Amino acid sequence: MKRVLCHGDLWSTNLIWRKGENCMQLASVIDFQTAHFGCPTTDIARLLNACLSAKDRRESWEVLLEKFYSYLSEEIGGGEIPYTLDQLKQGYRLYFPFSACMIVSVIAPLFELANSSDDNGYRERVQELVLEKTKGLLEDTLKFHEENKEKMRKKALETIKHERLRRRLRCDGMIQNCLNT
Repeated sequence: MKRVLCHGDLWSTNLIWRKGENCMQLASVIDFQTAHFGCPTTDIARLLNACLSAKDRRESWEVLLEKFYSYLSEEIGGGEIPYTLDQLKQGYRLYFPFSACMIVSVIAPLFELANSSDDNGYRERVQELVLEKTKGLLEDTLKFHEENKEKMRKKALETIKHERLRRRLRCDGMIQNCLNT
């Protein structure tokens, strides 16, 4: 996957919205001090993990990546897209555990905010939402980690196999050269 310009800290607090005719419209993206060239899924995973409930994220992440990819294709027109949809999905799976850990580490202020409210209903609702999000992120981190670990193990074994074959062919070629001289 080719590296692309990434925001580096893309989540709801860095998106400014304005009211449109029938919906909210993105007005601006702010806070670019962690911008870098890298994998586009760093931004996508962070945004989905920060902004969606576990239930919504689990049900929608693939559809949202497909939608993002279709918008990207439309925007680029006939130009070359720097990665395939499959690469985008694989990148999301690989980056998910790191992104989830970053989100979980900043969830404590939400609990503090909820606990400071005198409104018991509000406090309980926020606690319920935060617990659902945290539990889902941790569960899915383990799930994606296990899937990634197995895929990486297979890929490493395949790479080792190809490297051994390449070395053997190189040695065979060197032997052949010696025999020919």
